Amino acid sequence: MKKFFLTGLTVLLCQTGFAQIETEDEYDEEVEVNDSLVVDSVASEDLQADLYLEDFLHAIGYYFDTANVPAMDSYTGWDMKKIHPYEQRIDSIADSTLLILTEGDDCFFHPPTRSNQTTSGFGIRRWGRRYKFHYGEDLKLAVGDPVYSIFDGVVRIAQYSSSYGYVVVVRHYNGLETIYAHFSKLLVVPGMSIRAGEPVGLGGSTGRSTGPHLHFEVRYKGVAFNPDKIIDFSSNTLKTDSLYIDMNLFDHIKEVKKINAAKYHKVRSGETLGHIARKYGTSVKAIQRLNGMRGTTIRAGKTIRVR
Repeated sequence: MKKFFLTGLTVLLCQTGFAQIETEDEYDEEVEVNDSLVVDSVASEDLQADLYLEDFLHAIGYYFDTANVPAMDSYTGWDMKKIHPYEQRIDSIADSTLLILTEGDDCFFHPPTRSNQTTSGFGIRRWGRRYKFHYGEDLKLAVGDPVYSIFDGVVRIAQYSSSYGYVVVVRHYNGLETIYAHFSKLLVVPGMSIRAGEPVGLGGSTGRSTGPHLHFEVRYKGVAFNPDKIIDFSSNTLKTDSLYIDMNLFDHIKEVKKINAAKYHKVRSGETLGHIARKYGTSVKAIQRLNGMRGTTIRAGKTIRVR
């Protein structure tokens, strides 16, 4: 990726690093032999697979050159273990950045799935008694359906998560990162260069999932924005070849703050912590933790924090 300035506007060009990557024969052979073992291991629901994958990554870590990492001049680092490693404040993101998403045959777009059916969009949705913010787009698929990288890039994360299930994070040369979650099987490992349209995993329902689907997120410097702003899922096409990074892109932040705002409850006569917890869709332990309580006894008239 190249960066240049034009009358105060920072422009990030989509330029892949494939032409600059040089691999050693020994590295190619080792990946070819071990990659099939890693992928087969990760396909198992047994979490021992994650330990094997970690050992494998440690073994190949010597060969991975961080000079090949995309958009290093825009990010603070390259983390192959934490899905969300960035502590990025939305108000610190420059409002004068233009991302060139695609540019001819050298940098193109491919839809994440063959399906064009969405089952849950980006935004607020009810989770039990609470409202939570859904940071991605859920796309319908069947177990075993291939899922593709939408742009050229390098795999940053390929692992198991209790919430995402088997998940892949790709950082792209245009400066974006995409997250693909709930796989039944991973087809990539961290540090692997990947082209748009190459499969990263097979559809599933692992992690916090109620059925087979792809949970898909698009983020810039760790901050999610609505994938609908750049992708028309009904036609599986890209809406624009470039993207301005400004506060309009993150217009959902106000809604998130409202949901996450602290809430308090004044205890009424006869109420118990269990009753209050059910009312607010939380747990007794969570309320105890928020208020520094050890027991479950509360007196009427006391105001406690419930979220």
